[in-house]
Amino acid sequence: MAHRLRLPPPLLFPSTTSTPLRLVAQAPFQPAAGPNPHYVLHVVAFEQGYLFGGSDDTIRAFSRSLEPLGTLPTTQQGITSITRGAGKDSTAVFVTAKDGTVSGWDTRDLSKEAFKLQGKTRAGYLTASQSSDLSCLAVGTELHQYEAMIDIWDLRTMKIQHTYTEAHSDDITAVAFHPSPSLPHVLLSASVDGLITTYDVRIADEDDAVQSTSQFGASLSSAGWMALRGQEGTSEHKGVWGLTTIETLQFWDVDQQDLLVDFGDVRDVALQPWRTDYVIGAHYNEALGGVCLLAGTIGGEVAVINAADKEKWYLEQTLAGRTSQRAPGCRGHRDIVRAAHLDAQTSTVVTGGEDGQICLWSV
Repeated sequence: MAHRLRLPPPLLFPSTTSTPLRLVAQAPFQPAAGPNPHYVLHVVAFEQGYLFGGSDDTIRAFSRSLEPLGTLPTTQQGITSITRGAGKDSTAVFVTAKDGTVSGWDTRDLSKEAFKLQGKTRAGYLTASQSSDLSCLAVGTELHQYEAMIDIWDLRTMKIQHTYTEAHSDDITAVAFHPSPSLPHVLLSASVDGLITTYDVRIADEDDAVQSTSQFGASLSSAGWMALRGQEGTSEHKGVWGLTTIETLQFWDVDQQDLLVDFGDVRDVALQPWRTDYVIGAHYNEALGGVCLLAGTIGGEVAVINAADKEKWYLEQTLAGRTSQRAPGCRGHRDIVRAAHLDAQTSTVVTGGEDGQICLWSV
């Protein structure tokens, strides 16, 4: 049984180690966009640059300096996620869509799809993850005819191995294979039903495949694996983090099925003049040694917050928006930021938002 531990909001301190980032490049997502540009909703990095996905169902490639490289010839309707393949050197990218398809792309040749797979029920695909041994692709669906499904595709045969239908009762918002090469068969899923479930995908029978279930008490928007204290620097992660649609954050030990810490509302963690209005995304960051939050304000500002410590969080970066009083003349975003990617190794952040702009921030 999980032990509910609700702590007071962590204290937010300014970083003492990070070099402030500045805006070094900016470009419109859509050339010659009018007064109502398409939103930028997704971003992934690859060796030559970045792929950005827009609300118009286009995916556009940009160089590392945000020079436009072209538009991918995708035919998917209602793009819901763009995910890079497993491994630091992966050239694979997977795109899910509401039309019930998932496509695969090789970033060495973006002139055509490598493949496109259609789910059996045509339920909208919302999220995808590739196993660390590159053999499987897990894809989560929206609720369809009273079922929320996870299809396990065999990428060697391009066929569905099996489908899990019972663990969740609402849209699947995240799937994530374990990052360890020794655990390529362990999968995590999160849902609007408030549950995070882990599975052994080698097992077809769902009752036997489920390894753990964690109840977050609110609809989950994203989730992933994380190292517990003492596991830093290894891939043997036994913890999970989960972010909810009401901006609350929890850490769990999935082996013990114990709640480690419930941080409550992330928006209550503030360091004047910074105050979070919403969370853009989160991920486990090895360089920072813990979970990293990318948070935003209504005015277009973005913060990088190190949440590794349960009592002290650190404001690693603040990226000023167009209306910011802290950086006069800054040409940053003027509206909500929907997509952000942090590369701690190169100290760069790329962002995209509802203003139709993409920005590159670096030292």
